[in-house]
Amino acid sequence: MHRVAAQRVLRRGTRDAVVSVLRAFELSTIGGPWGKRLAARRAWIDELPWDDALPDHALAARAVWTRTAFSEYASAAAFAEIAAALLRAAAPIDLVAAAGDFVIDELLHTETAARVALALGGAVAMEVDFDRLVRPALSGDPLVRAAELVVRTSCVGESLTVPMLRLSRSLAGSRLVDAALRRIVADESSHAQLGWWFLDWADARMGDRERAHLATVAGQAIEAFAPLLGAACTDSGLGVVACDRYDGAFAAAVSEHVARPLAERGIVLPPSALAAVGLA
Repeated sequence: MHRVAAQRVLRRGTRDAVVSVLRAFELSTIGGPWGKRLAARRAWIDELPWDDALPDHALAARAVWTRTAFSEYASAAAFAEIAAALLRAAAPIDLVAAAGDFVIDELLHTETAARVALALGGAVAMEVDFDRLVRPALSGDPLVRAAELVVRTSCVGESLTVPMLRLSRSLAGSRLVDAALRRIVADESSHAQLGWWFLDWADARMGDRERAHLATVAGQAIEAFAPLLGAACTDSGLGVVACDRYDGAFAAAVSEHVARPLAERGIVLPPSALAAVGLA
């Protein structure tokens, strides 16, 4: 599911274009009492079947798992932003706490994906812009700002992640990849659900104008996935899904897991977003 291309881009300000600064995507831990705080939460990672015999020449799988590690890292940043936005919007404190807790989930997924990449022969080199991990919300209203972030991350990103990772798991061909994906999917399901709970809570606080704005936000998030479709095919397995399976499954996931539940809440995706992923 998570295929993120790192490339040099221009970030435009009011008048000037600033070249983004890219740095190597690397992970580290500091240990001590901070490692102990995570020990119980991350114990499942060490229990995965790391003794599974994996090919060390699977470059496509190494790339996918490296990009997955970065995508999960960016998701951690997104949920940190969401937690802060929910606080400013005076959202229910259990939703705020969940968003904050999801940061830990995503960081553990980051570690898992990185270790799977290493088990496959090593992560691929990636340069990323750490200043652009989360697309900023545009609205000046605290509730709508929170809704923008939640819709983009939970209602679109996480809601699409779950069915696509399930497809990837069905083609895993490896005990380690299967176990890693099983655990990640279990966490991502609740990450997606947060979005729908938030929208239901915020429903009475929003009008048609806000819903139309969120439809645009969701549409842009879906269109951002379009470059992933129609790519050159590779063999499926080890976390990779060949394009002949990926593209159709992705379009179906958009229809069933994003467009339909958004429409049920009065947020109707623009036709251009649906067309971008092959839906009429």
